[in-house]
Amino acid sequence: MSGAGGIARRGALKTLVAAGALALNRPAAAQAPASALSSTRAQVSFVVYLPTRPEARQRMRTMMFAVLDAMSREPDFVRTWSHVDMNDPDLIINYETWACTREYFIAHHLKKPYRQAYELALPDMLSGERKIVFMQQIGAYPGRST
Repeated sequence: MSGAGGIARRGALKTLVAAGALALNRPAAAQAPASALSSTRAQVSFVVYLPTRPEARQRMRTMMFAVLDAMSREPDFVRTWSHVDMNDPDLIINYETWACTREYFIAHHLKKPYRQAYELALPDMLSGERKIVFMQQIGAYPGRST
C-alpha cells in the first residue's frame, strides 16, 4: 500500500472525534477512575462511520455483527443501531449508547478480546478512516420503537 489510501487503511485505529483528533491506542494510565465507570448517571452516545471497501463488504458485516452481538451482552451496553447509507452501500454507520463515560469506553471496551480479530482486520476492510463522533445529549424526544 502506498499513498494516502494506504496511510488511511494503516491508521484505521486512529479516530476523529467532534472535539478534534483522538487516537484510540491511549496508554493504560489514561483510564478513567472507578467513579467514571458504569455509574447510573454516566452515559455516552456516539456514531461510528465505517467506509468499507466494496470487495470487503460481506466480510465487514460478518465480523462487525459478531462484535455487536458480543458487546450487546456487556453490562453497561445500552443499545446500538446499525445502518448503511442509502446513497452509498459501502458506508456503514453505527449509533451506540453505553452506560459509562467516553474515557471508560475507550480505555475498557475497545480492548475486549472479542474485538481483537475485527480490529486487526479493519485496515484491510476500510477504504478510509474509521470515524467516531462522541455526542452530548441536549434534548430527547422518545418515540415508538419499531
